[in-house]
Amino acid sequence: MLCNKCQTDSAHRSHRVGFREHLASLAGYYPYRCRDCGSRFRGLRDATLEPVTAAAQGVEREISSTRGGRRRKAVRRIILLYGGALILFGAILYYLTRAP
Repeated sequence: MLCNKCQTDSAHRSHRVGFREHLASLAGYYPYRCRDCGSRFRGLRDATLEPVTAAAQGVEREISSTRGGRRRKAVRRIILLYGGALILFGAILYYLTRAP
């Protein structure tokens, strides 16, 4: 993000303070602070997006597929964990409730 005052690329997102900044963030304007000059300003979050090149699209696609694979593995692990716990719970209930 470019600073409005010194035009350097050293601005970072700042914490929202007060009702006005929280309200502005609903519209997409977030507070930024420059590391060099210390000035504080509001800007659009996606204001510095550059045009996406074909190489960047390929990298983004690869990152997305990797994240999707990790997410699927995590979901599969959770399902197996809860399914195994449910089967174990059913087996314990079966042995506790059967007649001697």
